[in-house]
Amino acid sequence: MIKTVNLKQNLKKIVIFVIILLIIFCILYYKNFFIGNNIIKNRSEKEIEQILTNLQNYKAQIDVTVTSNKTTNYYQMYQEVKEDYSMQEIINGENISGVKIEIRQNNLKIKNSKLKLEKIYEDYKDIFNNAIFLNTFANEYQNQENISNYYEENSKIILEITLQNNPNTYIKYKKLYIDSQTLLPTKLEIKGNNKKETISIIYNSIEINQ
Repeated sequence: MIKTVNLKQNLKKIVIFVIILLIIFCILYYKNFFIGNNIIKNRSEKEIEQILTNLQNYKAQIDVTVTSNKTTNYYQMYQEVKEDYSMQEIINGENISGVKIEIRQNNLKIKNSKLKLEKIYEDYKDIFNNAIFLNTFANEYQNQENISNYYEENSKIILEITLQNNPNTYIKYKKLYIDSQTLLPTKLEIKGNNKKETISIIYNSIEINQ
């Protein structure tokens, strides 16, 4: 009888010990994964939708870095997007400073202020797929044919896209960084099929048009 009691007590101690170990393990795992790496996913789908909606109307001053196999080029640009109007002007860039592209109702206008040249193309729709416009990113994120995901890391909301049917091999993966406090974009990274960065965009200033 005494042996049976002792056996039950020992078994009880073992069970308690195992439970304590499991609790400690869970605490350590939580700290390392969620806090140590600062990875959280606590934004609602509605909040993400609102962020994407804001990207449809904006003005921004941006620095663009384009990397190819052998060269890296830097540009300073101004972008404006609202309703059926999109505009992009190269403020500073090798050989193409002063080039301004405007799109209104599928009509494309290209200007070069330095050379005083202007050309208009009617029913030009491909420009709306311009990879470096934020409204393009928003549309691609919401396109169910693409793979999209979001999470929070180091005070940033990160939106990711894997494009499924894009024939351009230099544009396959996109990652947009959003400041978790202001909810404004800070950086856009674009990578090709080889997962090497081809375009990097820094948003020096951006104004959302409500």
